[in-house]
Amino acid sequence: MKIRISLVHYLNAAPLGWSFMHGQQSGGFEVIPSSPARCAEQLASGEADIGLIPCIEYQRIPELQIIPTMAVAASTSVRSVLMVRRRDSGPIRSVALDTSSRTSVTLLKILLWKKMGLNPAFVPHAPNLSEMLERCDTALLIGDAALQLSPEDYEILDLAEAWIAWQGKPFVFAFWVCRQDGQFPRDLVAQFQQAKEWGLGKRSEIALHYARTLSLPVRFLEDYLYRNIDYEMGASHLEGLQTFYRLAHEANLIPALKPLRFFPD
Repeated sequence: MKIRISLVHYLNAAPLGWSFMHGQQSGGFEVIPSSPARCAEQLASGEADIGLIPCIEYQRIPELQIIPTMAVAASTSVRSVLMVRRRDSGPIRSVALDTSSRTSVTLLKILLWKKMGLNPAFVPHAPNLSEMLERCDTALLIGDAALQLSPEDYEILDLAEAWIAWQGKPFVFAFWVCRQDGQFPRDLVAQFQQAKEWGLGKRSEIALHYARTLSLPVRFLEDYLYRNIDYEMGASHLEGLQTFYRLAHEANLIPALKPLRFFPD
């Protein structure tokens, strides 16, 4: 039986998963394209053996191990995780939260509560911006839908940019994890590292593919993949991740603080 991988279908995750769909790893794995929230659900339920999950879900799902050295992260503005408001809309009183998100929802709550001193109402909502802003004065939009936004039409806060200005560390949105009860080859980490390097070399090809599906300029998407998304998970990323977890715990957004465990443990 093939190892089942739950892969976020957004453009930002594509370089980490492209090899499993179109490259040398495509024969050995079954890929399940999903939203970030659904990736977490599939891993928790056992529908998937490995998942590119929102990093906050590592603290909520038991018995997981992180596949090291790679992530979907940001060391500058990310451009696809946005707090969006109509211009001149007054104080933030209510926020429509993109239901496909888990980490970004947590990050926004932390920024609003701990950095801005605000306590708005939060309303889960499908990622339809016009409907979100009819119901609430503010919306959280992530992924490809955020990239398709016309930024000049709205007041926008880039959440990665706000985090980095506040904490001085990169922000990790998602990473690969595997279930601790899974049966995996000894070279699993090497296979995923090879997939990452191959996918990073295919970013222009990936941008061309998504330009057709998203109706966006290729150069715009290339710039996004090369400049805005950071695929590393080094020491500074881990420091930022630990700070994020601590703040989430202080805000009662996760039940406990679990130490980072990497495959193989």
